[in-house]
Amino acid sequence: MADLPVADVGVLIRELDDRMRHDCRRLSMWRVVHRTTGLFYTVVLIFVPAVLAVGFTSSETALGKVLLLTAAVVGGLNVTFRPYLHSLMRRSAVNTMRRLRDEFRADVADAVEGEMLAVYRKYAATYAAIFEERGGELIDGRLSNDEPPPEQPPKPQP
Repeated sequence: MADLPVADVGVLIRELDDRMRHDCRRLSMWRVVHRTTGLFYTVVLIFVPAVLAVGFTSSETALGKVLLLTAAVVGGLNVTFRPYLHSLMRRSAVNTMRRLRDEFRADVADAVEGEMLAVYRKYAATYAAIFEERGGELIDGRLSNDEPPPEQPPKPQP
């Protein structure tokens, strides 16, 4: 693979750049979705109890019952998805990917033809490591702290 034609190295670099650009767009989109959803949940959780407390409607009316049910559902969703809705890691992930892509593009622009494959390998490995780490953080965010630790095998008695 060390003697790839320049055209093939160019294709590899374009593919990596496209993957990084797509990942940046996807991360930015999900960040906006989560922030908007979190803001909506917060407004509902502030507005509904205030409407009921001030007496604009009674909790005995159909509207009051709908508002109470809405507050209960939104409150449950807010608690369940709080790690995603109010996560600073998402902002960090977006910035990390943008910075990595910018560094990659700058190194590609500065590299001479013989160094292009080394630049590709360096950034492909870094991108894969960041992508894997981010996936691990998502899995960790889904796990509950209430889960029991994995069972340890019993220690043999001497």
